[in-house]
Amino acid sequence: MNMARGRDSSTELLLKSQLEYARGNYRKAVKLLSTPNNRTEPVMLTMFYNNLGCILHQQRSNHTSVLCFSKALKYSLSLRSEKPLKLSALSQDKSCLISYNCGIQHLMCGKPLLAARCFREAMPLLYHRPLFWLRFAECSLLALEMGFLTASGATSCKDEIEIYVVGSGKWRHLVISPVNSGSHLSDFGSSGEHGNLISLRFARQCLLNAQLLMDASEQKKMAISDTEECNQGSQCQKSSGQSTMSVESKVHSGPTTNANGEQKGAASLNATLQSSLAMYDDIIRKENLKIRQAILGDLAFVELCLENPLKALSIANSLLQVPDCSRMYLFLGHVYAAEALCLLNRLKEAVDQLTVYLRDDNAIELPYSVENREKAPVEKDSDGEDSVTPAMTKLTSEESQHSMSLKPEEACGVLYVDLGMTAAVQGELEQANYLVSRGFAMLPNSPRALLASIYVDLLQGKAQEAIGKLRRCRNVRFKTSSVAASR
Repeated sequence: MNMARGRDSSTELLLKSQLEYARGNYRKAVKLLSTPNNRTEPVMLTMFYNNLGCILHQQRSNHTSVLCFSKALKYSLSLRSEKPLKLSALSQDKSCLISYNCGIQHLMCGKPLLAARCFREAMPLLYHRPLFWLRFAECSLLALEMGFLTASGATSCKDEIEIYVVGSGKWRHLVISPVNSGSHLSDFGSSGEHGNLISLRFARQCLLNAQLLMDASEQKKMAISDTEECNQGSQCQKSSGQSTMSVESKVHSGPTTNANGEQKGAASLNATLQSSLAMYDDIIRKENLKIRQAILGDLAFVELCLENPLKALSIANSLLQVPDCSRMYLFLGHVYAAEALCLLNRLKEAVDQLTVYLRDDNAIELPYSVENREKAPVEKDSDGEDSVTPAMTKLTSEESQHSMSLKPEEACGVLYVDLGMTAAVQGELEQANYLVSRGFAMLPNSPRALLASIYVDLLQGKAQEAIGKLRRCRNVRFKTSSVAASR
């Protein structure tokens, strides 16, 4: 920066802003980007708006970040329209990366179709990355969560219970239809020009692509490590005859550093480099673990929605066997495995999957704690700015907020309801009533927990109590029906 005085310092300011961004100093990074500099060239404008969009993403200003990425994409695409087309314009075109960033923001803002369109534009560059296919699949899962798609066994935030009033007088009955998601798309896909980008079958294909890429990457790393071990072993065998001589020479050679300490400084630098590489490898290992857990969890859920219980059971068991698997994904693995076993009419095995959280006093412990869902603590650096964990780690935790939205108490309620329904199917009505009642108390706004409670009441002949619960629930809609009740 001192050498750049008196001339255009746009490049230096961008580099310094990127350094502060990597440190977590987002406010200072914005100040450096906002410093007046040369912003007339499309390349500089592209970098400016893209970097500003990344900073705003870290500050959770998602809608403003979308605007920045859109401007960056516009200036990046303008490079292609220059005539005659220069060769440098091809290397400066970052439209695929910017489209991916824009897709992430649309996903954060709850716009799955727009996100899918952006990911499709980024496919030529990022098709070989597992995280890209995971994000592509999350577009369909978010559409399902928001009620744009429906599937058997899937739950959205717009679920409603439709009650049809049949007959009149003493012949008046209430007919409960299945939970209805207010969707304007078909069950397993969508209509329109970009309908093939939002469907559960396409989500399954994306997740399978991600899984294959993860497996190939791990096999490649194992092959490289095996090759290095073989090379080290061969070198040791070759030098075995000279080991005594080398030790003796080291003993008699005296100090390893000269008067200026050059060798000592080189050794210190080498140790610092090795420490940095080890830290980077640990970050990558943790990121790959998060990606694999998300892939297996989403894939098990999709197979359940597509009514493939055998595949869902196999994938859920694979999730449970992942080394160092987080408690949240262990909970999902047990629940998905239990649901698959219920569909296969293997109730005892399903109960075994759910009772891992059951204590001796017939109470269920929390599957995971609140700390598993919280952000990393915020620290203060020397300049007084907010400093957080590295961008790579925080980005994954923020982007995956749609995939894990249950609080620990709500997850406990899910376990109570599932155990109660398995007890009801086995004819243990008293235990089913106790378990479902506790689950419904933890999930008072869940239509499926309400239906489970009503089902147990009807099995016990408590029709009036079931009707009272229906009237108190805000997700119930009463409709008239032209179908006459049979007398």
